[in-house]
Amino acid sequence: MEPSFICIGFQKCGTTSLYDLLKKNKNVYLTEDVKEPMFYRVPFMRAFLGRKWYCHRYFGHYVEAVLGKTDNACEVGLITGRRGHVESPESGSAACCSKDENDTDSQDLSSCAKAEADCCPGETSAKFESPATASHRQSQTGRHRLIAGEVNAGLGYKNCTKWIGKDFAPNTKLIFMMRDPADRCYSAYKYFLALGFLPVSAVAYDLKHGHAKGFDHYVRSVLCHKDRRRDIMKKHFKYMCFSQGNYATLIKEYLRYFPRSNMKFVFFEDFVTDQEAVTKDIMHFCGIPEDDHMVFPVKSNETNFRAIAPLSPKYLQFMQALYYLFFEFWSLGRRCPSFFNGFMSFYDWSMEHFTRPDTGSEKMLPETRKLLNRYYRRQIEQVEDITGRKAPARWARTE
Repeated sequence: MEPSFICIGFQKCGTTSLYDLLKKNKNVYLTEDVKEPMFYRVPFMRAFLGRKWYCHRYFGHYVEAVLGKTDNACEVGLITGRRGHVESPESGSAACCSKDENDTDSQDLSSCAKAEADCCPGETSAKFESPATASHRQSQTGRHRLIAGEVNAGLGYKNCTKWIGKDFAPNTKLIFMMRDPADRCYSAYKYFLALGFLPVSAVAYDLKHGHAKGFDHYVRSVLCHKDRRRDIMKKHFKYMCFSQGNYATLIKEYLRYFPRSNMKFVFFEDFVTDQEAVTKDIMHFCGIPEDDHMVFPVKSNETNFRAIAPLSPKYLQFMQALYYLFFEFWSLGRRCPSFFNGFMSFYDWSMEHFTRPDTGSEKMLPETRKLLNRYYRRQIEQVEDITGRKAPARWARTE
């Protein structure tokens, strides 16, 4: 089974909240175990493991879910697993979903095989089945079809795009969530500080001077340096704080493979103002039936931590690499749960000793915002051309 829709990004633009909302919809089946799969984010893995591995790893229990034998597994991950989740009082806590261990129906295999033929014909072809066709099929089979999808904030880059463009049919639904580029850049900077994605010198300066001055220093070290500024999109991982804000450039890469009509553009500011209306609009675009049990609003945020020393983030980055290797690509969490629990306990211990909660609320310096606005000015104009809409008034503000 392959996804009918993909939320491409972008980071720090509300994708986690969207993920948690779609997770609550009984008609949606999101990637198993992992909120943001690294498969397409690490092109080497796509080339080495192949598209069938992707389908099996992230959507391998889709048929059982259609039959009601299992539900979509709850997400795991070092980064996304340590995040705050705030809902309206009526909604309660976000519960993890797991397979029903008491279900030992002896006809599971034959039922799954029949359901695969009924609900997922030609599932290796990456064809998107329209909602109308799905509705007709459901009425014929009497089974509840689930809309499979992926929400991943890190798929905006050219090396991801070429593989996604090759693997998925042109009528796959794509969602792009965007936020004022300067605000997004500052949010990403604070988030990346303790995770090893920024230079050691930037972490050291921030520890000494605080976020506002540290961010200003880092922005100027890149944007006021001709060669570094030119390399932002060439070395996008190195300059991830900046590169993910070049929305128009990244969207144009997808326009080479997918038609504009199959793209949904969401402004973070609109999403925050009326989360329910925007989410339902996204679901309608993806052919997802509404679920009366969904409760709005939901606010999800990945918790920020501060490193206790300049080199601490590099150690945590190494731990993250081990996690992705062991538990995402090798799936040891399913086969060796005790090993997974032990590793996560050790990681939690590392977080406690190498980081502290980030409680700072410093605002971006006005001069930093002006510099970022100048850098992103052309990108904002192109976003308006692509989307056919004016960017929110908050974008490119100067205060």
